[in-house]
Amino acid sequence: MEINKEKTIEIFSGTLWESEMIVSLLKEANINSFIKNSVLNSYAYDPIYSSGVKVMVLETDFSSASEIVDEYYKNMKNKESEI
Repeated sequence: MEINKEKTIEIFSGTLWESEMIVSLLKEANINSFIKNSVLNSYAYDPIYSSGVKVMVLETDFSSASEIVDEYYKNMKNKESEI
């Protein structure tokens, strides 16, 4: 069995809700990722307010993942300006 020793890099940090959204978008683009520090604090019943959740990707996927995260930020900013 071969073990992958590639380095992982943080691609996003935010709320649990946002992190789950980023992981979903990355999965749709066939980019493996995982959530780190997802232990909920006193806001356990309202994950929108729990923060410090990180999304990690392989270093080799960082460039492609960055484009997806940038697009996410752009779309969220556009939605906020519509309100």
